[in-house]
Amino acid sequence: MHKLIKNPAVIAPAAIILLGFLVALTANTFIGAWAFIPLALVYWLSIICVVKPDRVSFSELVKKPEGSILWQLLPYFPALFTLVAFVWGLQMITITPLLTALSVVFILVNPVMEELFWRGWLLSHLPWKQVANITYSTLMFTLSHYFMWGVFSITIRSSMMLLPLVIMGTLWSIAFLKSGSLRHCIIAHAAVDTFNLSVWVFLNFYIPPVV
Repeated sequence: MHKLIKNPAVIAPAAIILLGFLVALTANTFIGAWAFIPLALVYWLSIICVVKPDRVSFSELVKKPEGSILWQLLPYFPALFTLVAFVWGLQMITITPLLTALSVVFILVNPVMEELFWRGWLLSHLPWKQVANITYSTLMFTLSHYFMWGVFSITIRSSMMLLPLVIMGTLWSIAFLKSGSLRHCIIAHAAVDTFNLSVWVFLNFYIPPVV
């Protein structure tokens, strides 16, 4: 047990979530839901500090996927469901240059950072068997959304988000382990962040009717 607690891959997710929670809570006090900006910056920097990616390791993680075409298509299933929410949400949001620019930056950076950490690094460093590693990674991935982005976003902290997050974390983990590549996980994650209208959701400018 002592060795597990000292294992960086076991403690890193909780440490990042705690730091993100404190940043979100503090920033939310002063700037409200715009706290998503400092949270994102601290979150991404924390991931870089833990993963320490370089050109060689990143190229290996996004190499051409191996194995069955099924593992390459699997990551996109969650995106298909969020596409419906996207079409629905476009009718209800106000698109401005600022929000569009923030959204583009978030969509380009966040999927890379999260997939590098939650799948690429964590699943390769956790000390258990595959099923346990996937379960732990998915659990912490789900909790990270609730305890970080959920501090200021009504939608993210909704119980309606728990099952989709578990499904995404599980499918993307399986796809990475089976294909040996994050390429399609990153693309699918970017599609989900796009279709979920993430920036508008963070700022509570868009709250899906089902929430």
